[in-house]
Amino acid sequence: MDELMQQFAIEARELIQQASDDLLALEAAPHDRQRLESAFRAIHTLKGSVGLFDLASMHNVLHQSEDILSRARASTIVVDVNLIDPLLAVIEWVDESIDGIVKEGRLSQAQQKQATRLLGLVSGKMTERETDELTNVPSTIPEWASAMRDRLPVAQRDEPLVAISYRPHPECFFNGDDPLATMSRLPAIRHLEIAFGGQSQSLNTFDPFRCSLLVNAICEGPLSAVEAEFRLIPDQVELAPLPGIATEAWSQKESRPERLGERQASTMRVDAARIDSLVEIAGELIAAKNGLPLIAEMARAGGNDPLAKAIYSSHLEIERLVGSLYSAVTRARMIPLEQTFRRFPRLVRETAAKLGKSVDLIIEGETVEADREIVESLFEPLLHLVRNSLDHGIEQEAERLKASKSPRGRISLRATQQGEAIDLEVSDDGRGMLSEDILRAATDRGLVTKTTAANLTELDILQFVFAPGFSTTDSVSDLSGRGVGLDVVKRSIQRLGGDVEIQTVVGEGTSFNLRLPVSFSMTQIMVVEVDGERFGVPIADVIETQKVPISAVQLVRGNRAFILRDRTVPLLHLGQLLNTTGLRKASNEMKVLIVQAGAERIGVAVDKIAERVETLTRPLAGLLQGMTGIAGTTLLGDGKVLLVLNLEELIG
Repeated sequence: MDELMQQFAIEARELIQQASDDLLALEAAPHDRQRLESAFRAIHTLKGSVGLFDLASMHNVLHQSEDILSRARASTIVVDVNLIDPLLAVIEWVDESIDGIVKEGRLSQAQQKQATRLLGLVSGKMTERETDELTNVPSTIPEWASAMRDRLPVAQRDEPLVAISYRPHPECFFNGDDPLATMSRLPAIRHLEIAFGGQSQSLNTFDPFRCSLLVNAICEGPLSAVEAEFRLIPDQVELAPLPGIATEAWSQKESRPERLGERQASTMRVDAARIDSLVEIAGELIAAKNGLPLIAEMARAGGNDPLAKAIYSSHLEIERLVGSLYSAVTRARMIPLEQTFRRFPRLVRETAAKLGKSVDLIIEGETVEADREIVESLFEPLLHLVRNSLDHGIEQEAERLKASKSPRGRISLRATQQGEAIDLEVSDDGRGMLSEDILRAATDRGLVTKTTAANLTELDILQFVFAPGFSTTDSVSDLSGRGVGLDVVKRSIQRLGGDVEIQTVVGEGTSFNLRLPVSFSMTQIMVVEVDGERFGVPIADVIETQKVPISAVQLVRGNRAFILRDRTVPLLHLGQLLNTTGLRKASNEMKVLIVQAGAERIGVAVDKIAERVETLTRPLAGLLQGMTGIAGTTLLGDGKVLLVLNLEELIG
């Protein structure tokens, strides 16, 4: 992909998102002039970018879209759903076409066919009034109309008006027409001129039964209302829309090129791959830094204490500098959640329309920042949660009215930052979840036995919604019923180092709470050994470590356990969890990591607990991505790759 095409793709997606945001805002507030101007600028700039390439059909569609917005700015058409829907369809089509354009340099055959349909959509009638106006608005203001407008007070020139030049037919009286009565029916006349429009005549030859008048006037719009008054005598009148002076001034200002000296850039666009390479370099520096203590110990073992002290001193300074470097690089990777959040208003609008529901989406905290990889990876889980709220949570209007609720449902998407973590909440004011329905579906699908189900708490029951293949809906639709959704949410959030909780109140709604790290920061890793292999365990996952005598281990219902502070703790061996070995019997005691798994504490026995290191853990990629029980990888000081385990997944 050449640089020009790459730049086009980046800017086009930004302009598409801006236009989409503005159009959706205009649907809620049609008189928001600032949003209208912003949407026009986005479409105008996008059309200019498309013009650099051989994309004539896309250029034509965008040109017509720009023309419609231009007429909306001149107040000759109404900003309503009939205008916004076609423009949103154009925006969505352009968005879907970008990848193909970047790859092939042209539109596909299917996209070309869509271009023809969309051109007809934005060129056709929106409302009858708007169609008439679009076909009659002149591109320039006639001189007679401009001269007449100049006679108006300055304060009356800011709003759109209509100029009229009416020359009645000489025989109009015999046709039943009354020119003055026709003029009196016009809306809010601002200026009126009546002059003799015939040839010079003497009083002796003047015929009072023939009309020789010329009537010029300026009145308020809309243009269609004025045209309606003259619909039977269109050959006798000339109409000219007069845009407001403020609109004209803005257009002239827009057409002037911005002087280079006036442009001040506070940000610059950097390829994400360059930032990623800096993160990788910082990670390697951390690994190299972690190797210095080993060298210092070697020097001390060789009897060279001064060298060992010098290495330790350098290690501390390098550790400080590497920490500062990594902190700066991770900040450079931070982007606002708005990058993901702003994709949902259009999605909610379209999905709610499909379901026949009226839904308001409330977004808060979009300025909260997180690592780019986290922000981009959030879209899929949030998409499943929002769709779940739309399909299962929000009721139909009749059901909401019966429950004394507002006919419009509400979905909230909120984000807050809590230290080095971000809290996300996706909530709705719908029907909530019935634990009886969830438990019945879980039992029918064999996820739990009826005997076990009787002893489950409501919190335990709610966890079934995250089970693979779980659904309370028997029918399959475009949105639900296939058992794919919330299980993807939990796996995706855990892969990012976060967790998800659910709260629900029947009749009031459901809330999903997600807690995620702000970035993939340096973490404390405990290195453990089992059967000669080393693995990493995040220290944050370990409650404590214990040395447990073999004699203290007891069999409980065929499984091993031990007593720790009057509490029975189940015991597992890491080798068994990893399917590498059985139990070691050479020692009289075991080294055990006490970890939290759900509501229980579990003991995990290892052969050896080695050093603790501060390192950068990266998620798995490629074929290993999504592997159960592996949180990621890191580099040790000796250059070896260490697998970092997710003990909760291994135990579960």
